[in-house]
Amino acid sequence: MIQKQKPLWLEILKLALPLILSMTGLVLMQFVDALFLAWYSKEAIAAVVPAGMAATLIISPFQGTAMFTSTLVAHYVGARKPGRAFAATWQGIYFSVFCGLIVFLIGFAAEPLFSWVAHSEQIRSLEQRYFAILCWFSFSTICGSALSGFFSGRGHTFTLMVVQLAGLAANSILDYCLIFGYGGFPELGMDGAAFATVIAQGLVALILFVLFIRSRQISGHPWEDRGFELRLFRRLLHFGIPNGLRFAFEMLAWTLFIFFIGRIGDNELAASNIVFRINSFAFFPIIGLGQAVGVLVGQAQGAGNIDRTVKLTYTGFYLAEIWMIVIAIILVLFPFNILNLFNGNGVIDNYQSITALGAVLLRFVAVYSLLDACNIIFVSSLQSAGDTRWTMIFSIISNCSFLGVLMVADYLKVSIWFQWTTATIFVMTAAITWLIRFRLGRWKTIRVIEAASKGHL
Repeated sequence: MIQKQKPLWLEILKLALPLILSMTGLVLMQFVDALFLAWYSKEAIAAVVPAGMAATLIISPFQGTAMFTSTLVAHYVGARKPGRAFAATWQGIYFSVFCGLIVFLIGFAAEPLFSWVAHSEQIRSLEQRYFAILCWFSFSTICGSALSGFFSGRGHTFTLMVVQLAGLAANSILDYCLIFGYGGFPELGMDGAAFATVIAQGLVALILFVLFIRSRQISGHPWEDRGFELRLFRRLLHFGIPNGLRFAFEMLAWTLFIFFIGRIGDNELAASNIVFRINSFAFFPIIGLGQAVGVLVGQAQGAGNIDRTVKLTYTGFYLAEIWMIVIAIILVLFPFNILNLFNGNGVIDNYQSITALGAVLLRFVAVYSLLDACNIIFVSSLQSAGDTRWTMIFSIISNCSFLGVLMVADYLKVSIWFQWTTATIFVMTAAITWLIRFRLGRWKTIRVIEAASKGHL
């Protein structure tokens, strides 16, 4: 009797749902962060997004490189060499130690960095402290990404979900206590939000490390494979660094986009920050879906099954597009209901003007969301297939072009509408390019792991 094969969409969703719940929990936590800070002060909500994006910009190339452990692990699983997953993960941990020290030192450059941005003095002071705290404790963020790759690459997404949600719950509780000074904690405001984030990230990294050490495989044990392997480390850097740089240039473009908006005015900055938090609800669940597609693609590529990779990618795209269409409709029909959540305590002066501005900005989000699924799903598939160098080069060129237009617009002091129109065109153009690259099929000849059936690299 022939067993009926599970539909691809069901296979993707089974793996993706824990990741989607994790990403939804993350975006919900960021939403709560922004909500608490909006209730705390207008300056805090205006400062948190640019400072957070700046810190993410610095951390992202290292985090993106460490995250490539997921692809290495997935390829080893597909190639039926699961024991090599331990060694690949250890290389990511060693990489995290070195890079955590680099980012720690960068944290001391917060003052000159945000002085150059030229936001208002009160906002700039908050940005500097928030940025510095995230950088000083970045090791746990980078290491957590390397360890997450071990579990996601093996398809153990439920474990990853439970750990991430535990960290997010801790972040939520600490936010409430440290921002407002409840439960006997000091009132730290913006600093409290930063400390809550880094403590929660440290908790996630610690739990994942303990679970990693306690993992078992028929072909090995994690502690036995802890040695530094130069050739495997180089392979992580060869594929991972382009992945990290692509992520970094994307973050650079969007960070400077927010900074340029802040130079237009505080209301424009506050409205854009709120809209970005709302926008997270659209794309963060799709990032979880994209991660699931990436894991399955990595396993398929490790097994040499290219036809399965193609089918997985398009099925994942169709699922993502359904979600994006629903979100776009909600943003267009109910903008004021969503925006009014951010002024629960009425601490933001002139919030009606911010709401009116935000309602229009949500329409831009609704438009580019219709193609944003391409940006997430096809990039995830290309990255997992090892096409990291081309994706990096295109990302650098496109994001630098985007920044060039933003700089000219800033120099000419154009309105916020031009900046957001440019951003919308940029997102949609990139989406179409990723689709074309995937259809050309250059990724089909790339090999991520060693071809030998046994032995080390």
